Amino acid sequence: MITVALSASIGARAEHVWRALTDPDLRLAWDERILGEVSLSAASRRNSLPISGQGRCWRFKLGGVPMLLQYDVITSEPGDRHVSRMSIGSMRFDQTLTFFSEDDETGPHTRVGMKLVAHNSIAVIGEIIPRSDVQKIIMEYIDTTLRHVQKYCER
Repeated sequence: MITVALSASIGARAEHVWRALTDPDLRLAWDERILGEVSLSAASRRNSLPISGQGRCWRFKLGGVPMLLQYDVITSEPGDRHVSRMSIGSMRFDQTLTFFSEDDETGPHTRVGMKLVAHNSIAVIGEIIPRSDVQKIIMEYIDTTLRHVQKYCER
């Protein structure tokens, strides 16, 4: 398994950051990689990720390539921890978000941690993407996600 974890300090109240990252309806407001929503019934026919009823599916651009991003909540402890299972194309991973308020005299700040756990390789048409490339893809996904949500929450 590959585990990648990064964190960012966001200059906004924890409630605002929590909502931006956990409310699927807000994702369209901050994630420019989202190309549009797909009905879950259509997505479930193409993808084997089980849906709990809290799931969403979007057309998503990763590295310039359009794919399906399917997202399903596993557990959620409001304001503290949010765990989801995700797939982007043939990549499957578990995502854990953690939130810690760091308010000080300069204003509200929230430390957001994002951890993704994925398999060592990804099967694609005719090939296998090796571990090092999978790790790079995951790191770029996390970094871009944290930068986008920071920009959205701090404006």
